[in-house]
Amino acid sequence: MSDTLERPAQAHAFDLKQAHEEGWTILEGCGPDNDETHLVGLHCSDPQAWWRVARKAGEGSTYHREALARLSENEREQIRLRFGPL
Repeated sequence: MSDTLERPAQAHAFDLKQAHEEGWTILEGCGPDNDETHLVGLHCSDPQAWWRVARKAGEGSTYHREALARLSENEREQIRLRFGPL
């Protein structure tokens, strides 16, 4: 993915129905200061969920790219370390 992921400018409702059907979700208010957003697996491990979302985003899925853009920078960095550039 050559475009840089950026957090959405507006905090509009992100429809998690598709995410839940794929076995993952986004949790907001994580971390010691409750200011982080994480991607977690519902029926699989978090790294498996990261891989699924990163792979689909890499294939050009706008939905999955938006999901990655919503994550905290720390969470995106963990995904980048395991699966390469986002």
